[in-house]
Amino acid sequence: MIRVVDVIATGVREVIKEERSLDQVTSFWLKQNKGWSKEEKGFFAETLAEVIRWWRLLNELKFASEINYGSEYHSAVINYIALNYDSSVAHGIITSGLQKKIKAAYNNLNTTNAIKESIPDWLQELGSKELGESWGLEIQALNKAPEIILRVNKLKSNRDELLNWFKREKFNAEPMDLPDAIRIIERTNIYRSEAFTLGMFEQQDHSSQMVAPFLDVTPGMRVIDACAGNGGKTLHLASIMANKGRIIAMDTAEWKLTELRHRARRAGASIVEAKVIESSKTIKRLKDSADRLLLDVPCSGLGVLRRNPDSKWKLTAERIDELRRIQEDILNRYWIMVKPKGKMVYATCSILPSENELQVKRFIEKYNGQFVLEEEQKISTAQSGFDGFYMARIRREF
Repeated sequence: MIRVVDVIATGVREVIKEERSLDQVTSFWLKQNKGWSKEEKGFFAETLAEVIRWWRLLNELKFASEINYGSEYHSAVINYIALNYDSSVAHGIITSGLQKKIKAAYNNLNTTNAIKESIPDWLQELGSKELGESWGLEIQALNKAPEIILRVNKLKSNRDELLNWFKREKFNAEPMDLPDAIRIIERTNIYRSEAFTLGMFEQQDHSSQMVAPFLDVTPGMRVIDACAGNGGKTLHLASIMANKGRIIAMDTAEWKLTELRHRARRAGASIVEAKVIESSKTIKRLKDSADRLLLDVPCSGLGVLRRNPDSKWKLTAERIDELRRIQEDILNRYWIMVKPKGKMVYATCSILPSENELQVKRFIEKYNGQFVLEEEQKISTAQSGFDGFYMARIRREF
């Protein structure tokens, strides 16, 4: 495991110092070490993600324990292993005496809430300001590793068939309360499944699976997904619409739409047309054309910190201010695409009111009766155990 620990430390440096994405770093090093056992691969991926998640706390512990392994990145990995793995794993890497010393230093650590929850000071201040006492519970929940949750692609399969398929392939899975949702009970590489190659499912969190049904679509409608990204919700809409009607999936980034087209082909979502937003003219040409409009806007992503722990070390207060301006701009420019009497959903994976209900309130007030808020949902990670999300369904009156 010593070799694996060295690679983890390198990965931590690449994420923290070089600001590479955790997903990219994990994928790169797993490809570089195909000879690792299944256990070594799992140890690498899990430990790397958790060291990134707890980076600030582990770095603080380095000073408290007075133990230095040559680099702050290596020290953080050693500290995490000492605190979170039992002796059968840890003692192949560190001595029992060192493990006891690190645990004692942790138990005696006197920290601020920001260090305890391993977040920047500015984020602690912002979360407390916007959410008050509930922020503490939210950030605790957002520091837990996420489950693997899948969405059945009903264009290719159904839940019972997919569960039976997984049973044959020895994947441990179970149905959830949402009609298309499946939980993978034991962490595994689900992309090895032939069912994935055949387009029978997509990985999509429980909260994210609630957005497309919230748009209130039916087969035959003309739908625009205006911030489609690589298409997770686009494909869900196509499944709900039974491949009948038309979905225009739009984004400003061509590379995201390239991935979306690939995913749509695998999923058999033939009603999806990908369109790059080249300028404001692209939006104006679609004026009054959509029965339904989805605005899954760029946001801080604070609701999905569980699966993107590296983002809290890249995000800044200034970037969130910029994102709020982008959200407001999208609402004010993109709404023209929905028909009178049509509906649109504004959605984020943030838990901040300033990105969510306050944006919607300001938008509706600005247009003085032209829009009506039909319903909104706020999904709390602390209360649900799933990603933090917000969605508001708005009806255009005229």
